[in-house]
Amino acid sequence: MTNEIKELRKELDSLDDRISEFIQRRVEIGKKIVKLKKEAGISKDDLSREKEIIERITAGKSEIADLLKEIYGRIFDWVKNH
Repeated sequence: MTNEIKELRKELDSLDDRISEFIQRRVEIGKKIVKLKKEAGISKDDLSREKEIIERITAGKSEIADLLKEIYGRIFDWVKNH
């Protein structure tokens, strides 16, 4: 394996660590919101908010827009159902 591949893999490992930490934090905050909504008698589903988030994070990223939609769709479902 070349040194360049090794270096790129190190960078990917670092990014993966950061991404997983961010996802964990996002899930924690999302669960708090779901709990507060439940206590207030508000539906946990807010499709307009989910759509707003998807539009914001996919803007200018047409190459990975479908991937982001899939990832965030799973995150939204996870938070609401776990």
